[in-house]
Amino acid sequence: MTKSSTTERVEKAAKYLTQSLRYLENAYAELQKGEVEKSGELLWGSVAEALKAFMMARKGLLIKEHREFRRIARELAKECADESISQVVAEADSLHSNFYEARLEIDDLRCAFERIRFLVEKLKNLTIRELTG
Repeated sequence: MTKSSTTERVEKAAKYLTQSLRYLENAYAELQKGEVEKSGELLWGSVAEALKAFMMARKGLLIKEHREFRRIARELAKECADESISQVVAEADSLHSNFYEARLEIDDLRCAFERIRFLVEKLKNLTIRELTG
């Protein structure tokens, strides 16, 4: 992870948050078309960008390594006393690998979509709180 200045921190956090929400919308559109692998990959991207936004807002840190997402999610889950944060990040990570393996059914994605949508909303609110608090 690398550290950013305050102005850069706010701009980057907003950019990551916007991208996260865009990926979430695109994931829904792909899910509606039955594109399971594409939808899953976009859901992973939405979670990854939301976590980047949060860490940029909180500490000015840019996540550069894939393994950092799960570590950050575990720490945040502990801090918020909300294990679902870590669980849903792990689920989104598995959707990332499904892009290559194509092992999930559309109903799996529909269920995952709702959990991920709630997580992204939670991360969005935490990010905004960090930026305005």
